[in-house]
Amino acid sequence: MPIVMESNPEPQFKVRDEAVERIAERLGVRAERGRRFAELTSLRVGGAVDWVISPDTEEKAAAVVYELDQAGVAWRPLGSGSNVLADDGAHHYVILSLKDLKGEPLFDGDLVSISAGYSLPRLCIDVARKGLSGIEGLGGIPGTVGGALWMNAGAYGHEIGTVTETVRTARGGRVVEVPGSDVQWNYRHTSFREGELLLGATLRLQPDDAEKIRARMEEAKDRRMASQPHGSRSAGCFFKNPPAGKVGTGKIIDDLGMKGTRRGSALVSPVHANFIVTEGENASAADAIALAEEIRERVKREQGIDLEYEVELWRANEPAPSAENVPDNQKEQQS
Repeated sequence: MPIVMESNPEPQFKVRDEAVERIAERLGVRAERGRRFAELTSLRVGGAVDWVISPDTEEKAAAVVYELDQAGVAWRPLGSGSNVLADDGAHHYVILSLKDLKGEPLFDGDLVSISAGYSLPRLCIDVARKGLSGIEGLGGIPGTVGGALWMNAGAYGHEIGTVTETVRTARGGRVVEVPGSDVQWNYRHTSFREGELLLGATLRLQPDDAEKIRARMEEAKDRRMASQPHGSRSAGCFFKNPPAGKVGTGKIIDDLGMKGTRRGSALVSPVHANFIVTEGENASAADAIALAEEIRERVKREQGIDLEYEVELWRANEPAPSAENVPDNQKEQQS
């Protein structure tokens, strides 16, 4: 596989870069330099990242992260980038892109096996056509199956964790299946730890009439179209809803009169106040972060509520987590 080089590596990263090149060549995976998060995420903002490695099978992905860990090379997994806000700095680590892990779903009765890079909306359509119910509420959530598993994506009465039979993860250079019952599936959070790579899953769904499933999907789609900013550059809901609260975060922000608030290239969506959208060719992550922090400060000051980010905020000056940083006892808890 060719290794695309856009610029000379900085001297302090020479040994690391040589290791990345060897690993990519030995395992036959595409490795690229010169990419920016502005190309890789739905917000279209963010600085340069040193490497993007794109394995095309689950086995290769497991082998890559094992060898990166053995070489002491920091990495982060990234699917479609629909829930990530990376800042404008230079990110000195490897992005393991899962977008090429998207083979066709494998059906076996009410079970469906799918890789992490497969489109979640497309999967919802695929299973509906087979007369299988359980994830139709997720059809409008942009992103990949891997991202949905990582955060236990949910909408309109459905959560992916409730139908997950097994999850495939990378352990010791191999693909390992973890029972879904061993995973803690919480609100927009799971017991998976930073540094663990999710490769795919098998879902157990319920047979139902395909037309009824389609009707429920259309109803959910209509509700989204009426309440969410479509066609804008966003990362979905920016903040989690407060725990045990009946009022959603969008209404809390709206009640503060912050719909339409702008900070440079970032804007609180006039359609849904829990969406921050970016505009312009030179949009910056700094504007989006500043606007998000302004929202958090006002909500804390005026409502006494600490909003938690639902998007993942990646800082260039923070080291990327890797599996070698996960304690052994924590690894056991994950399985």
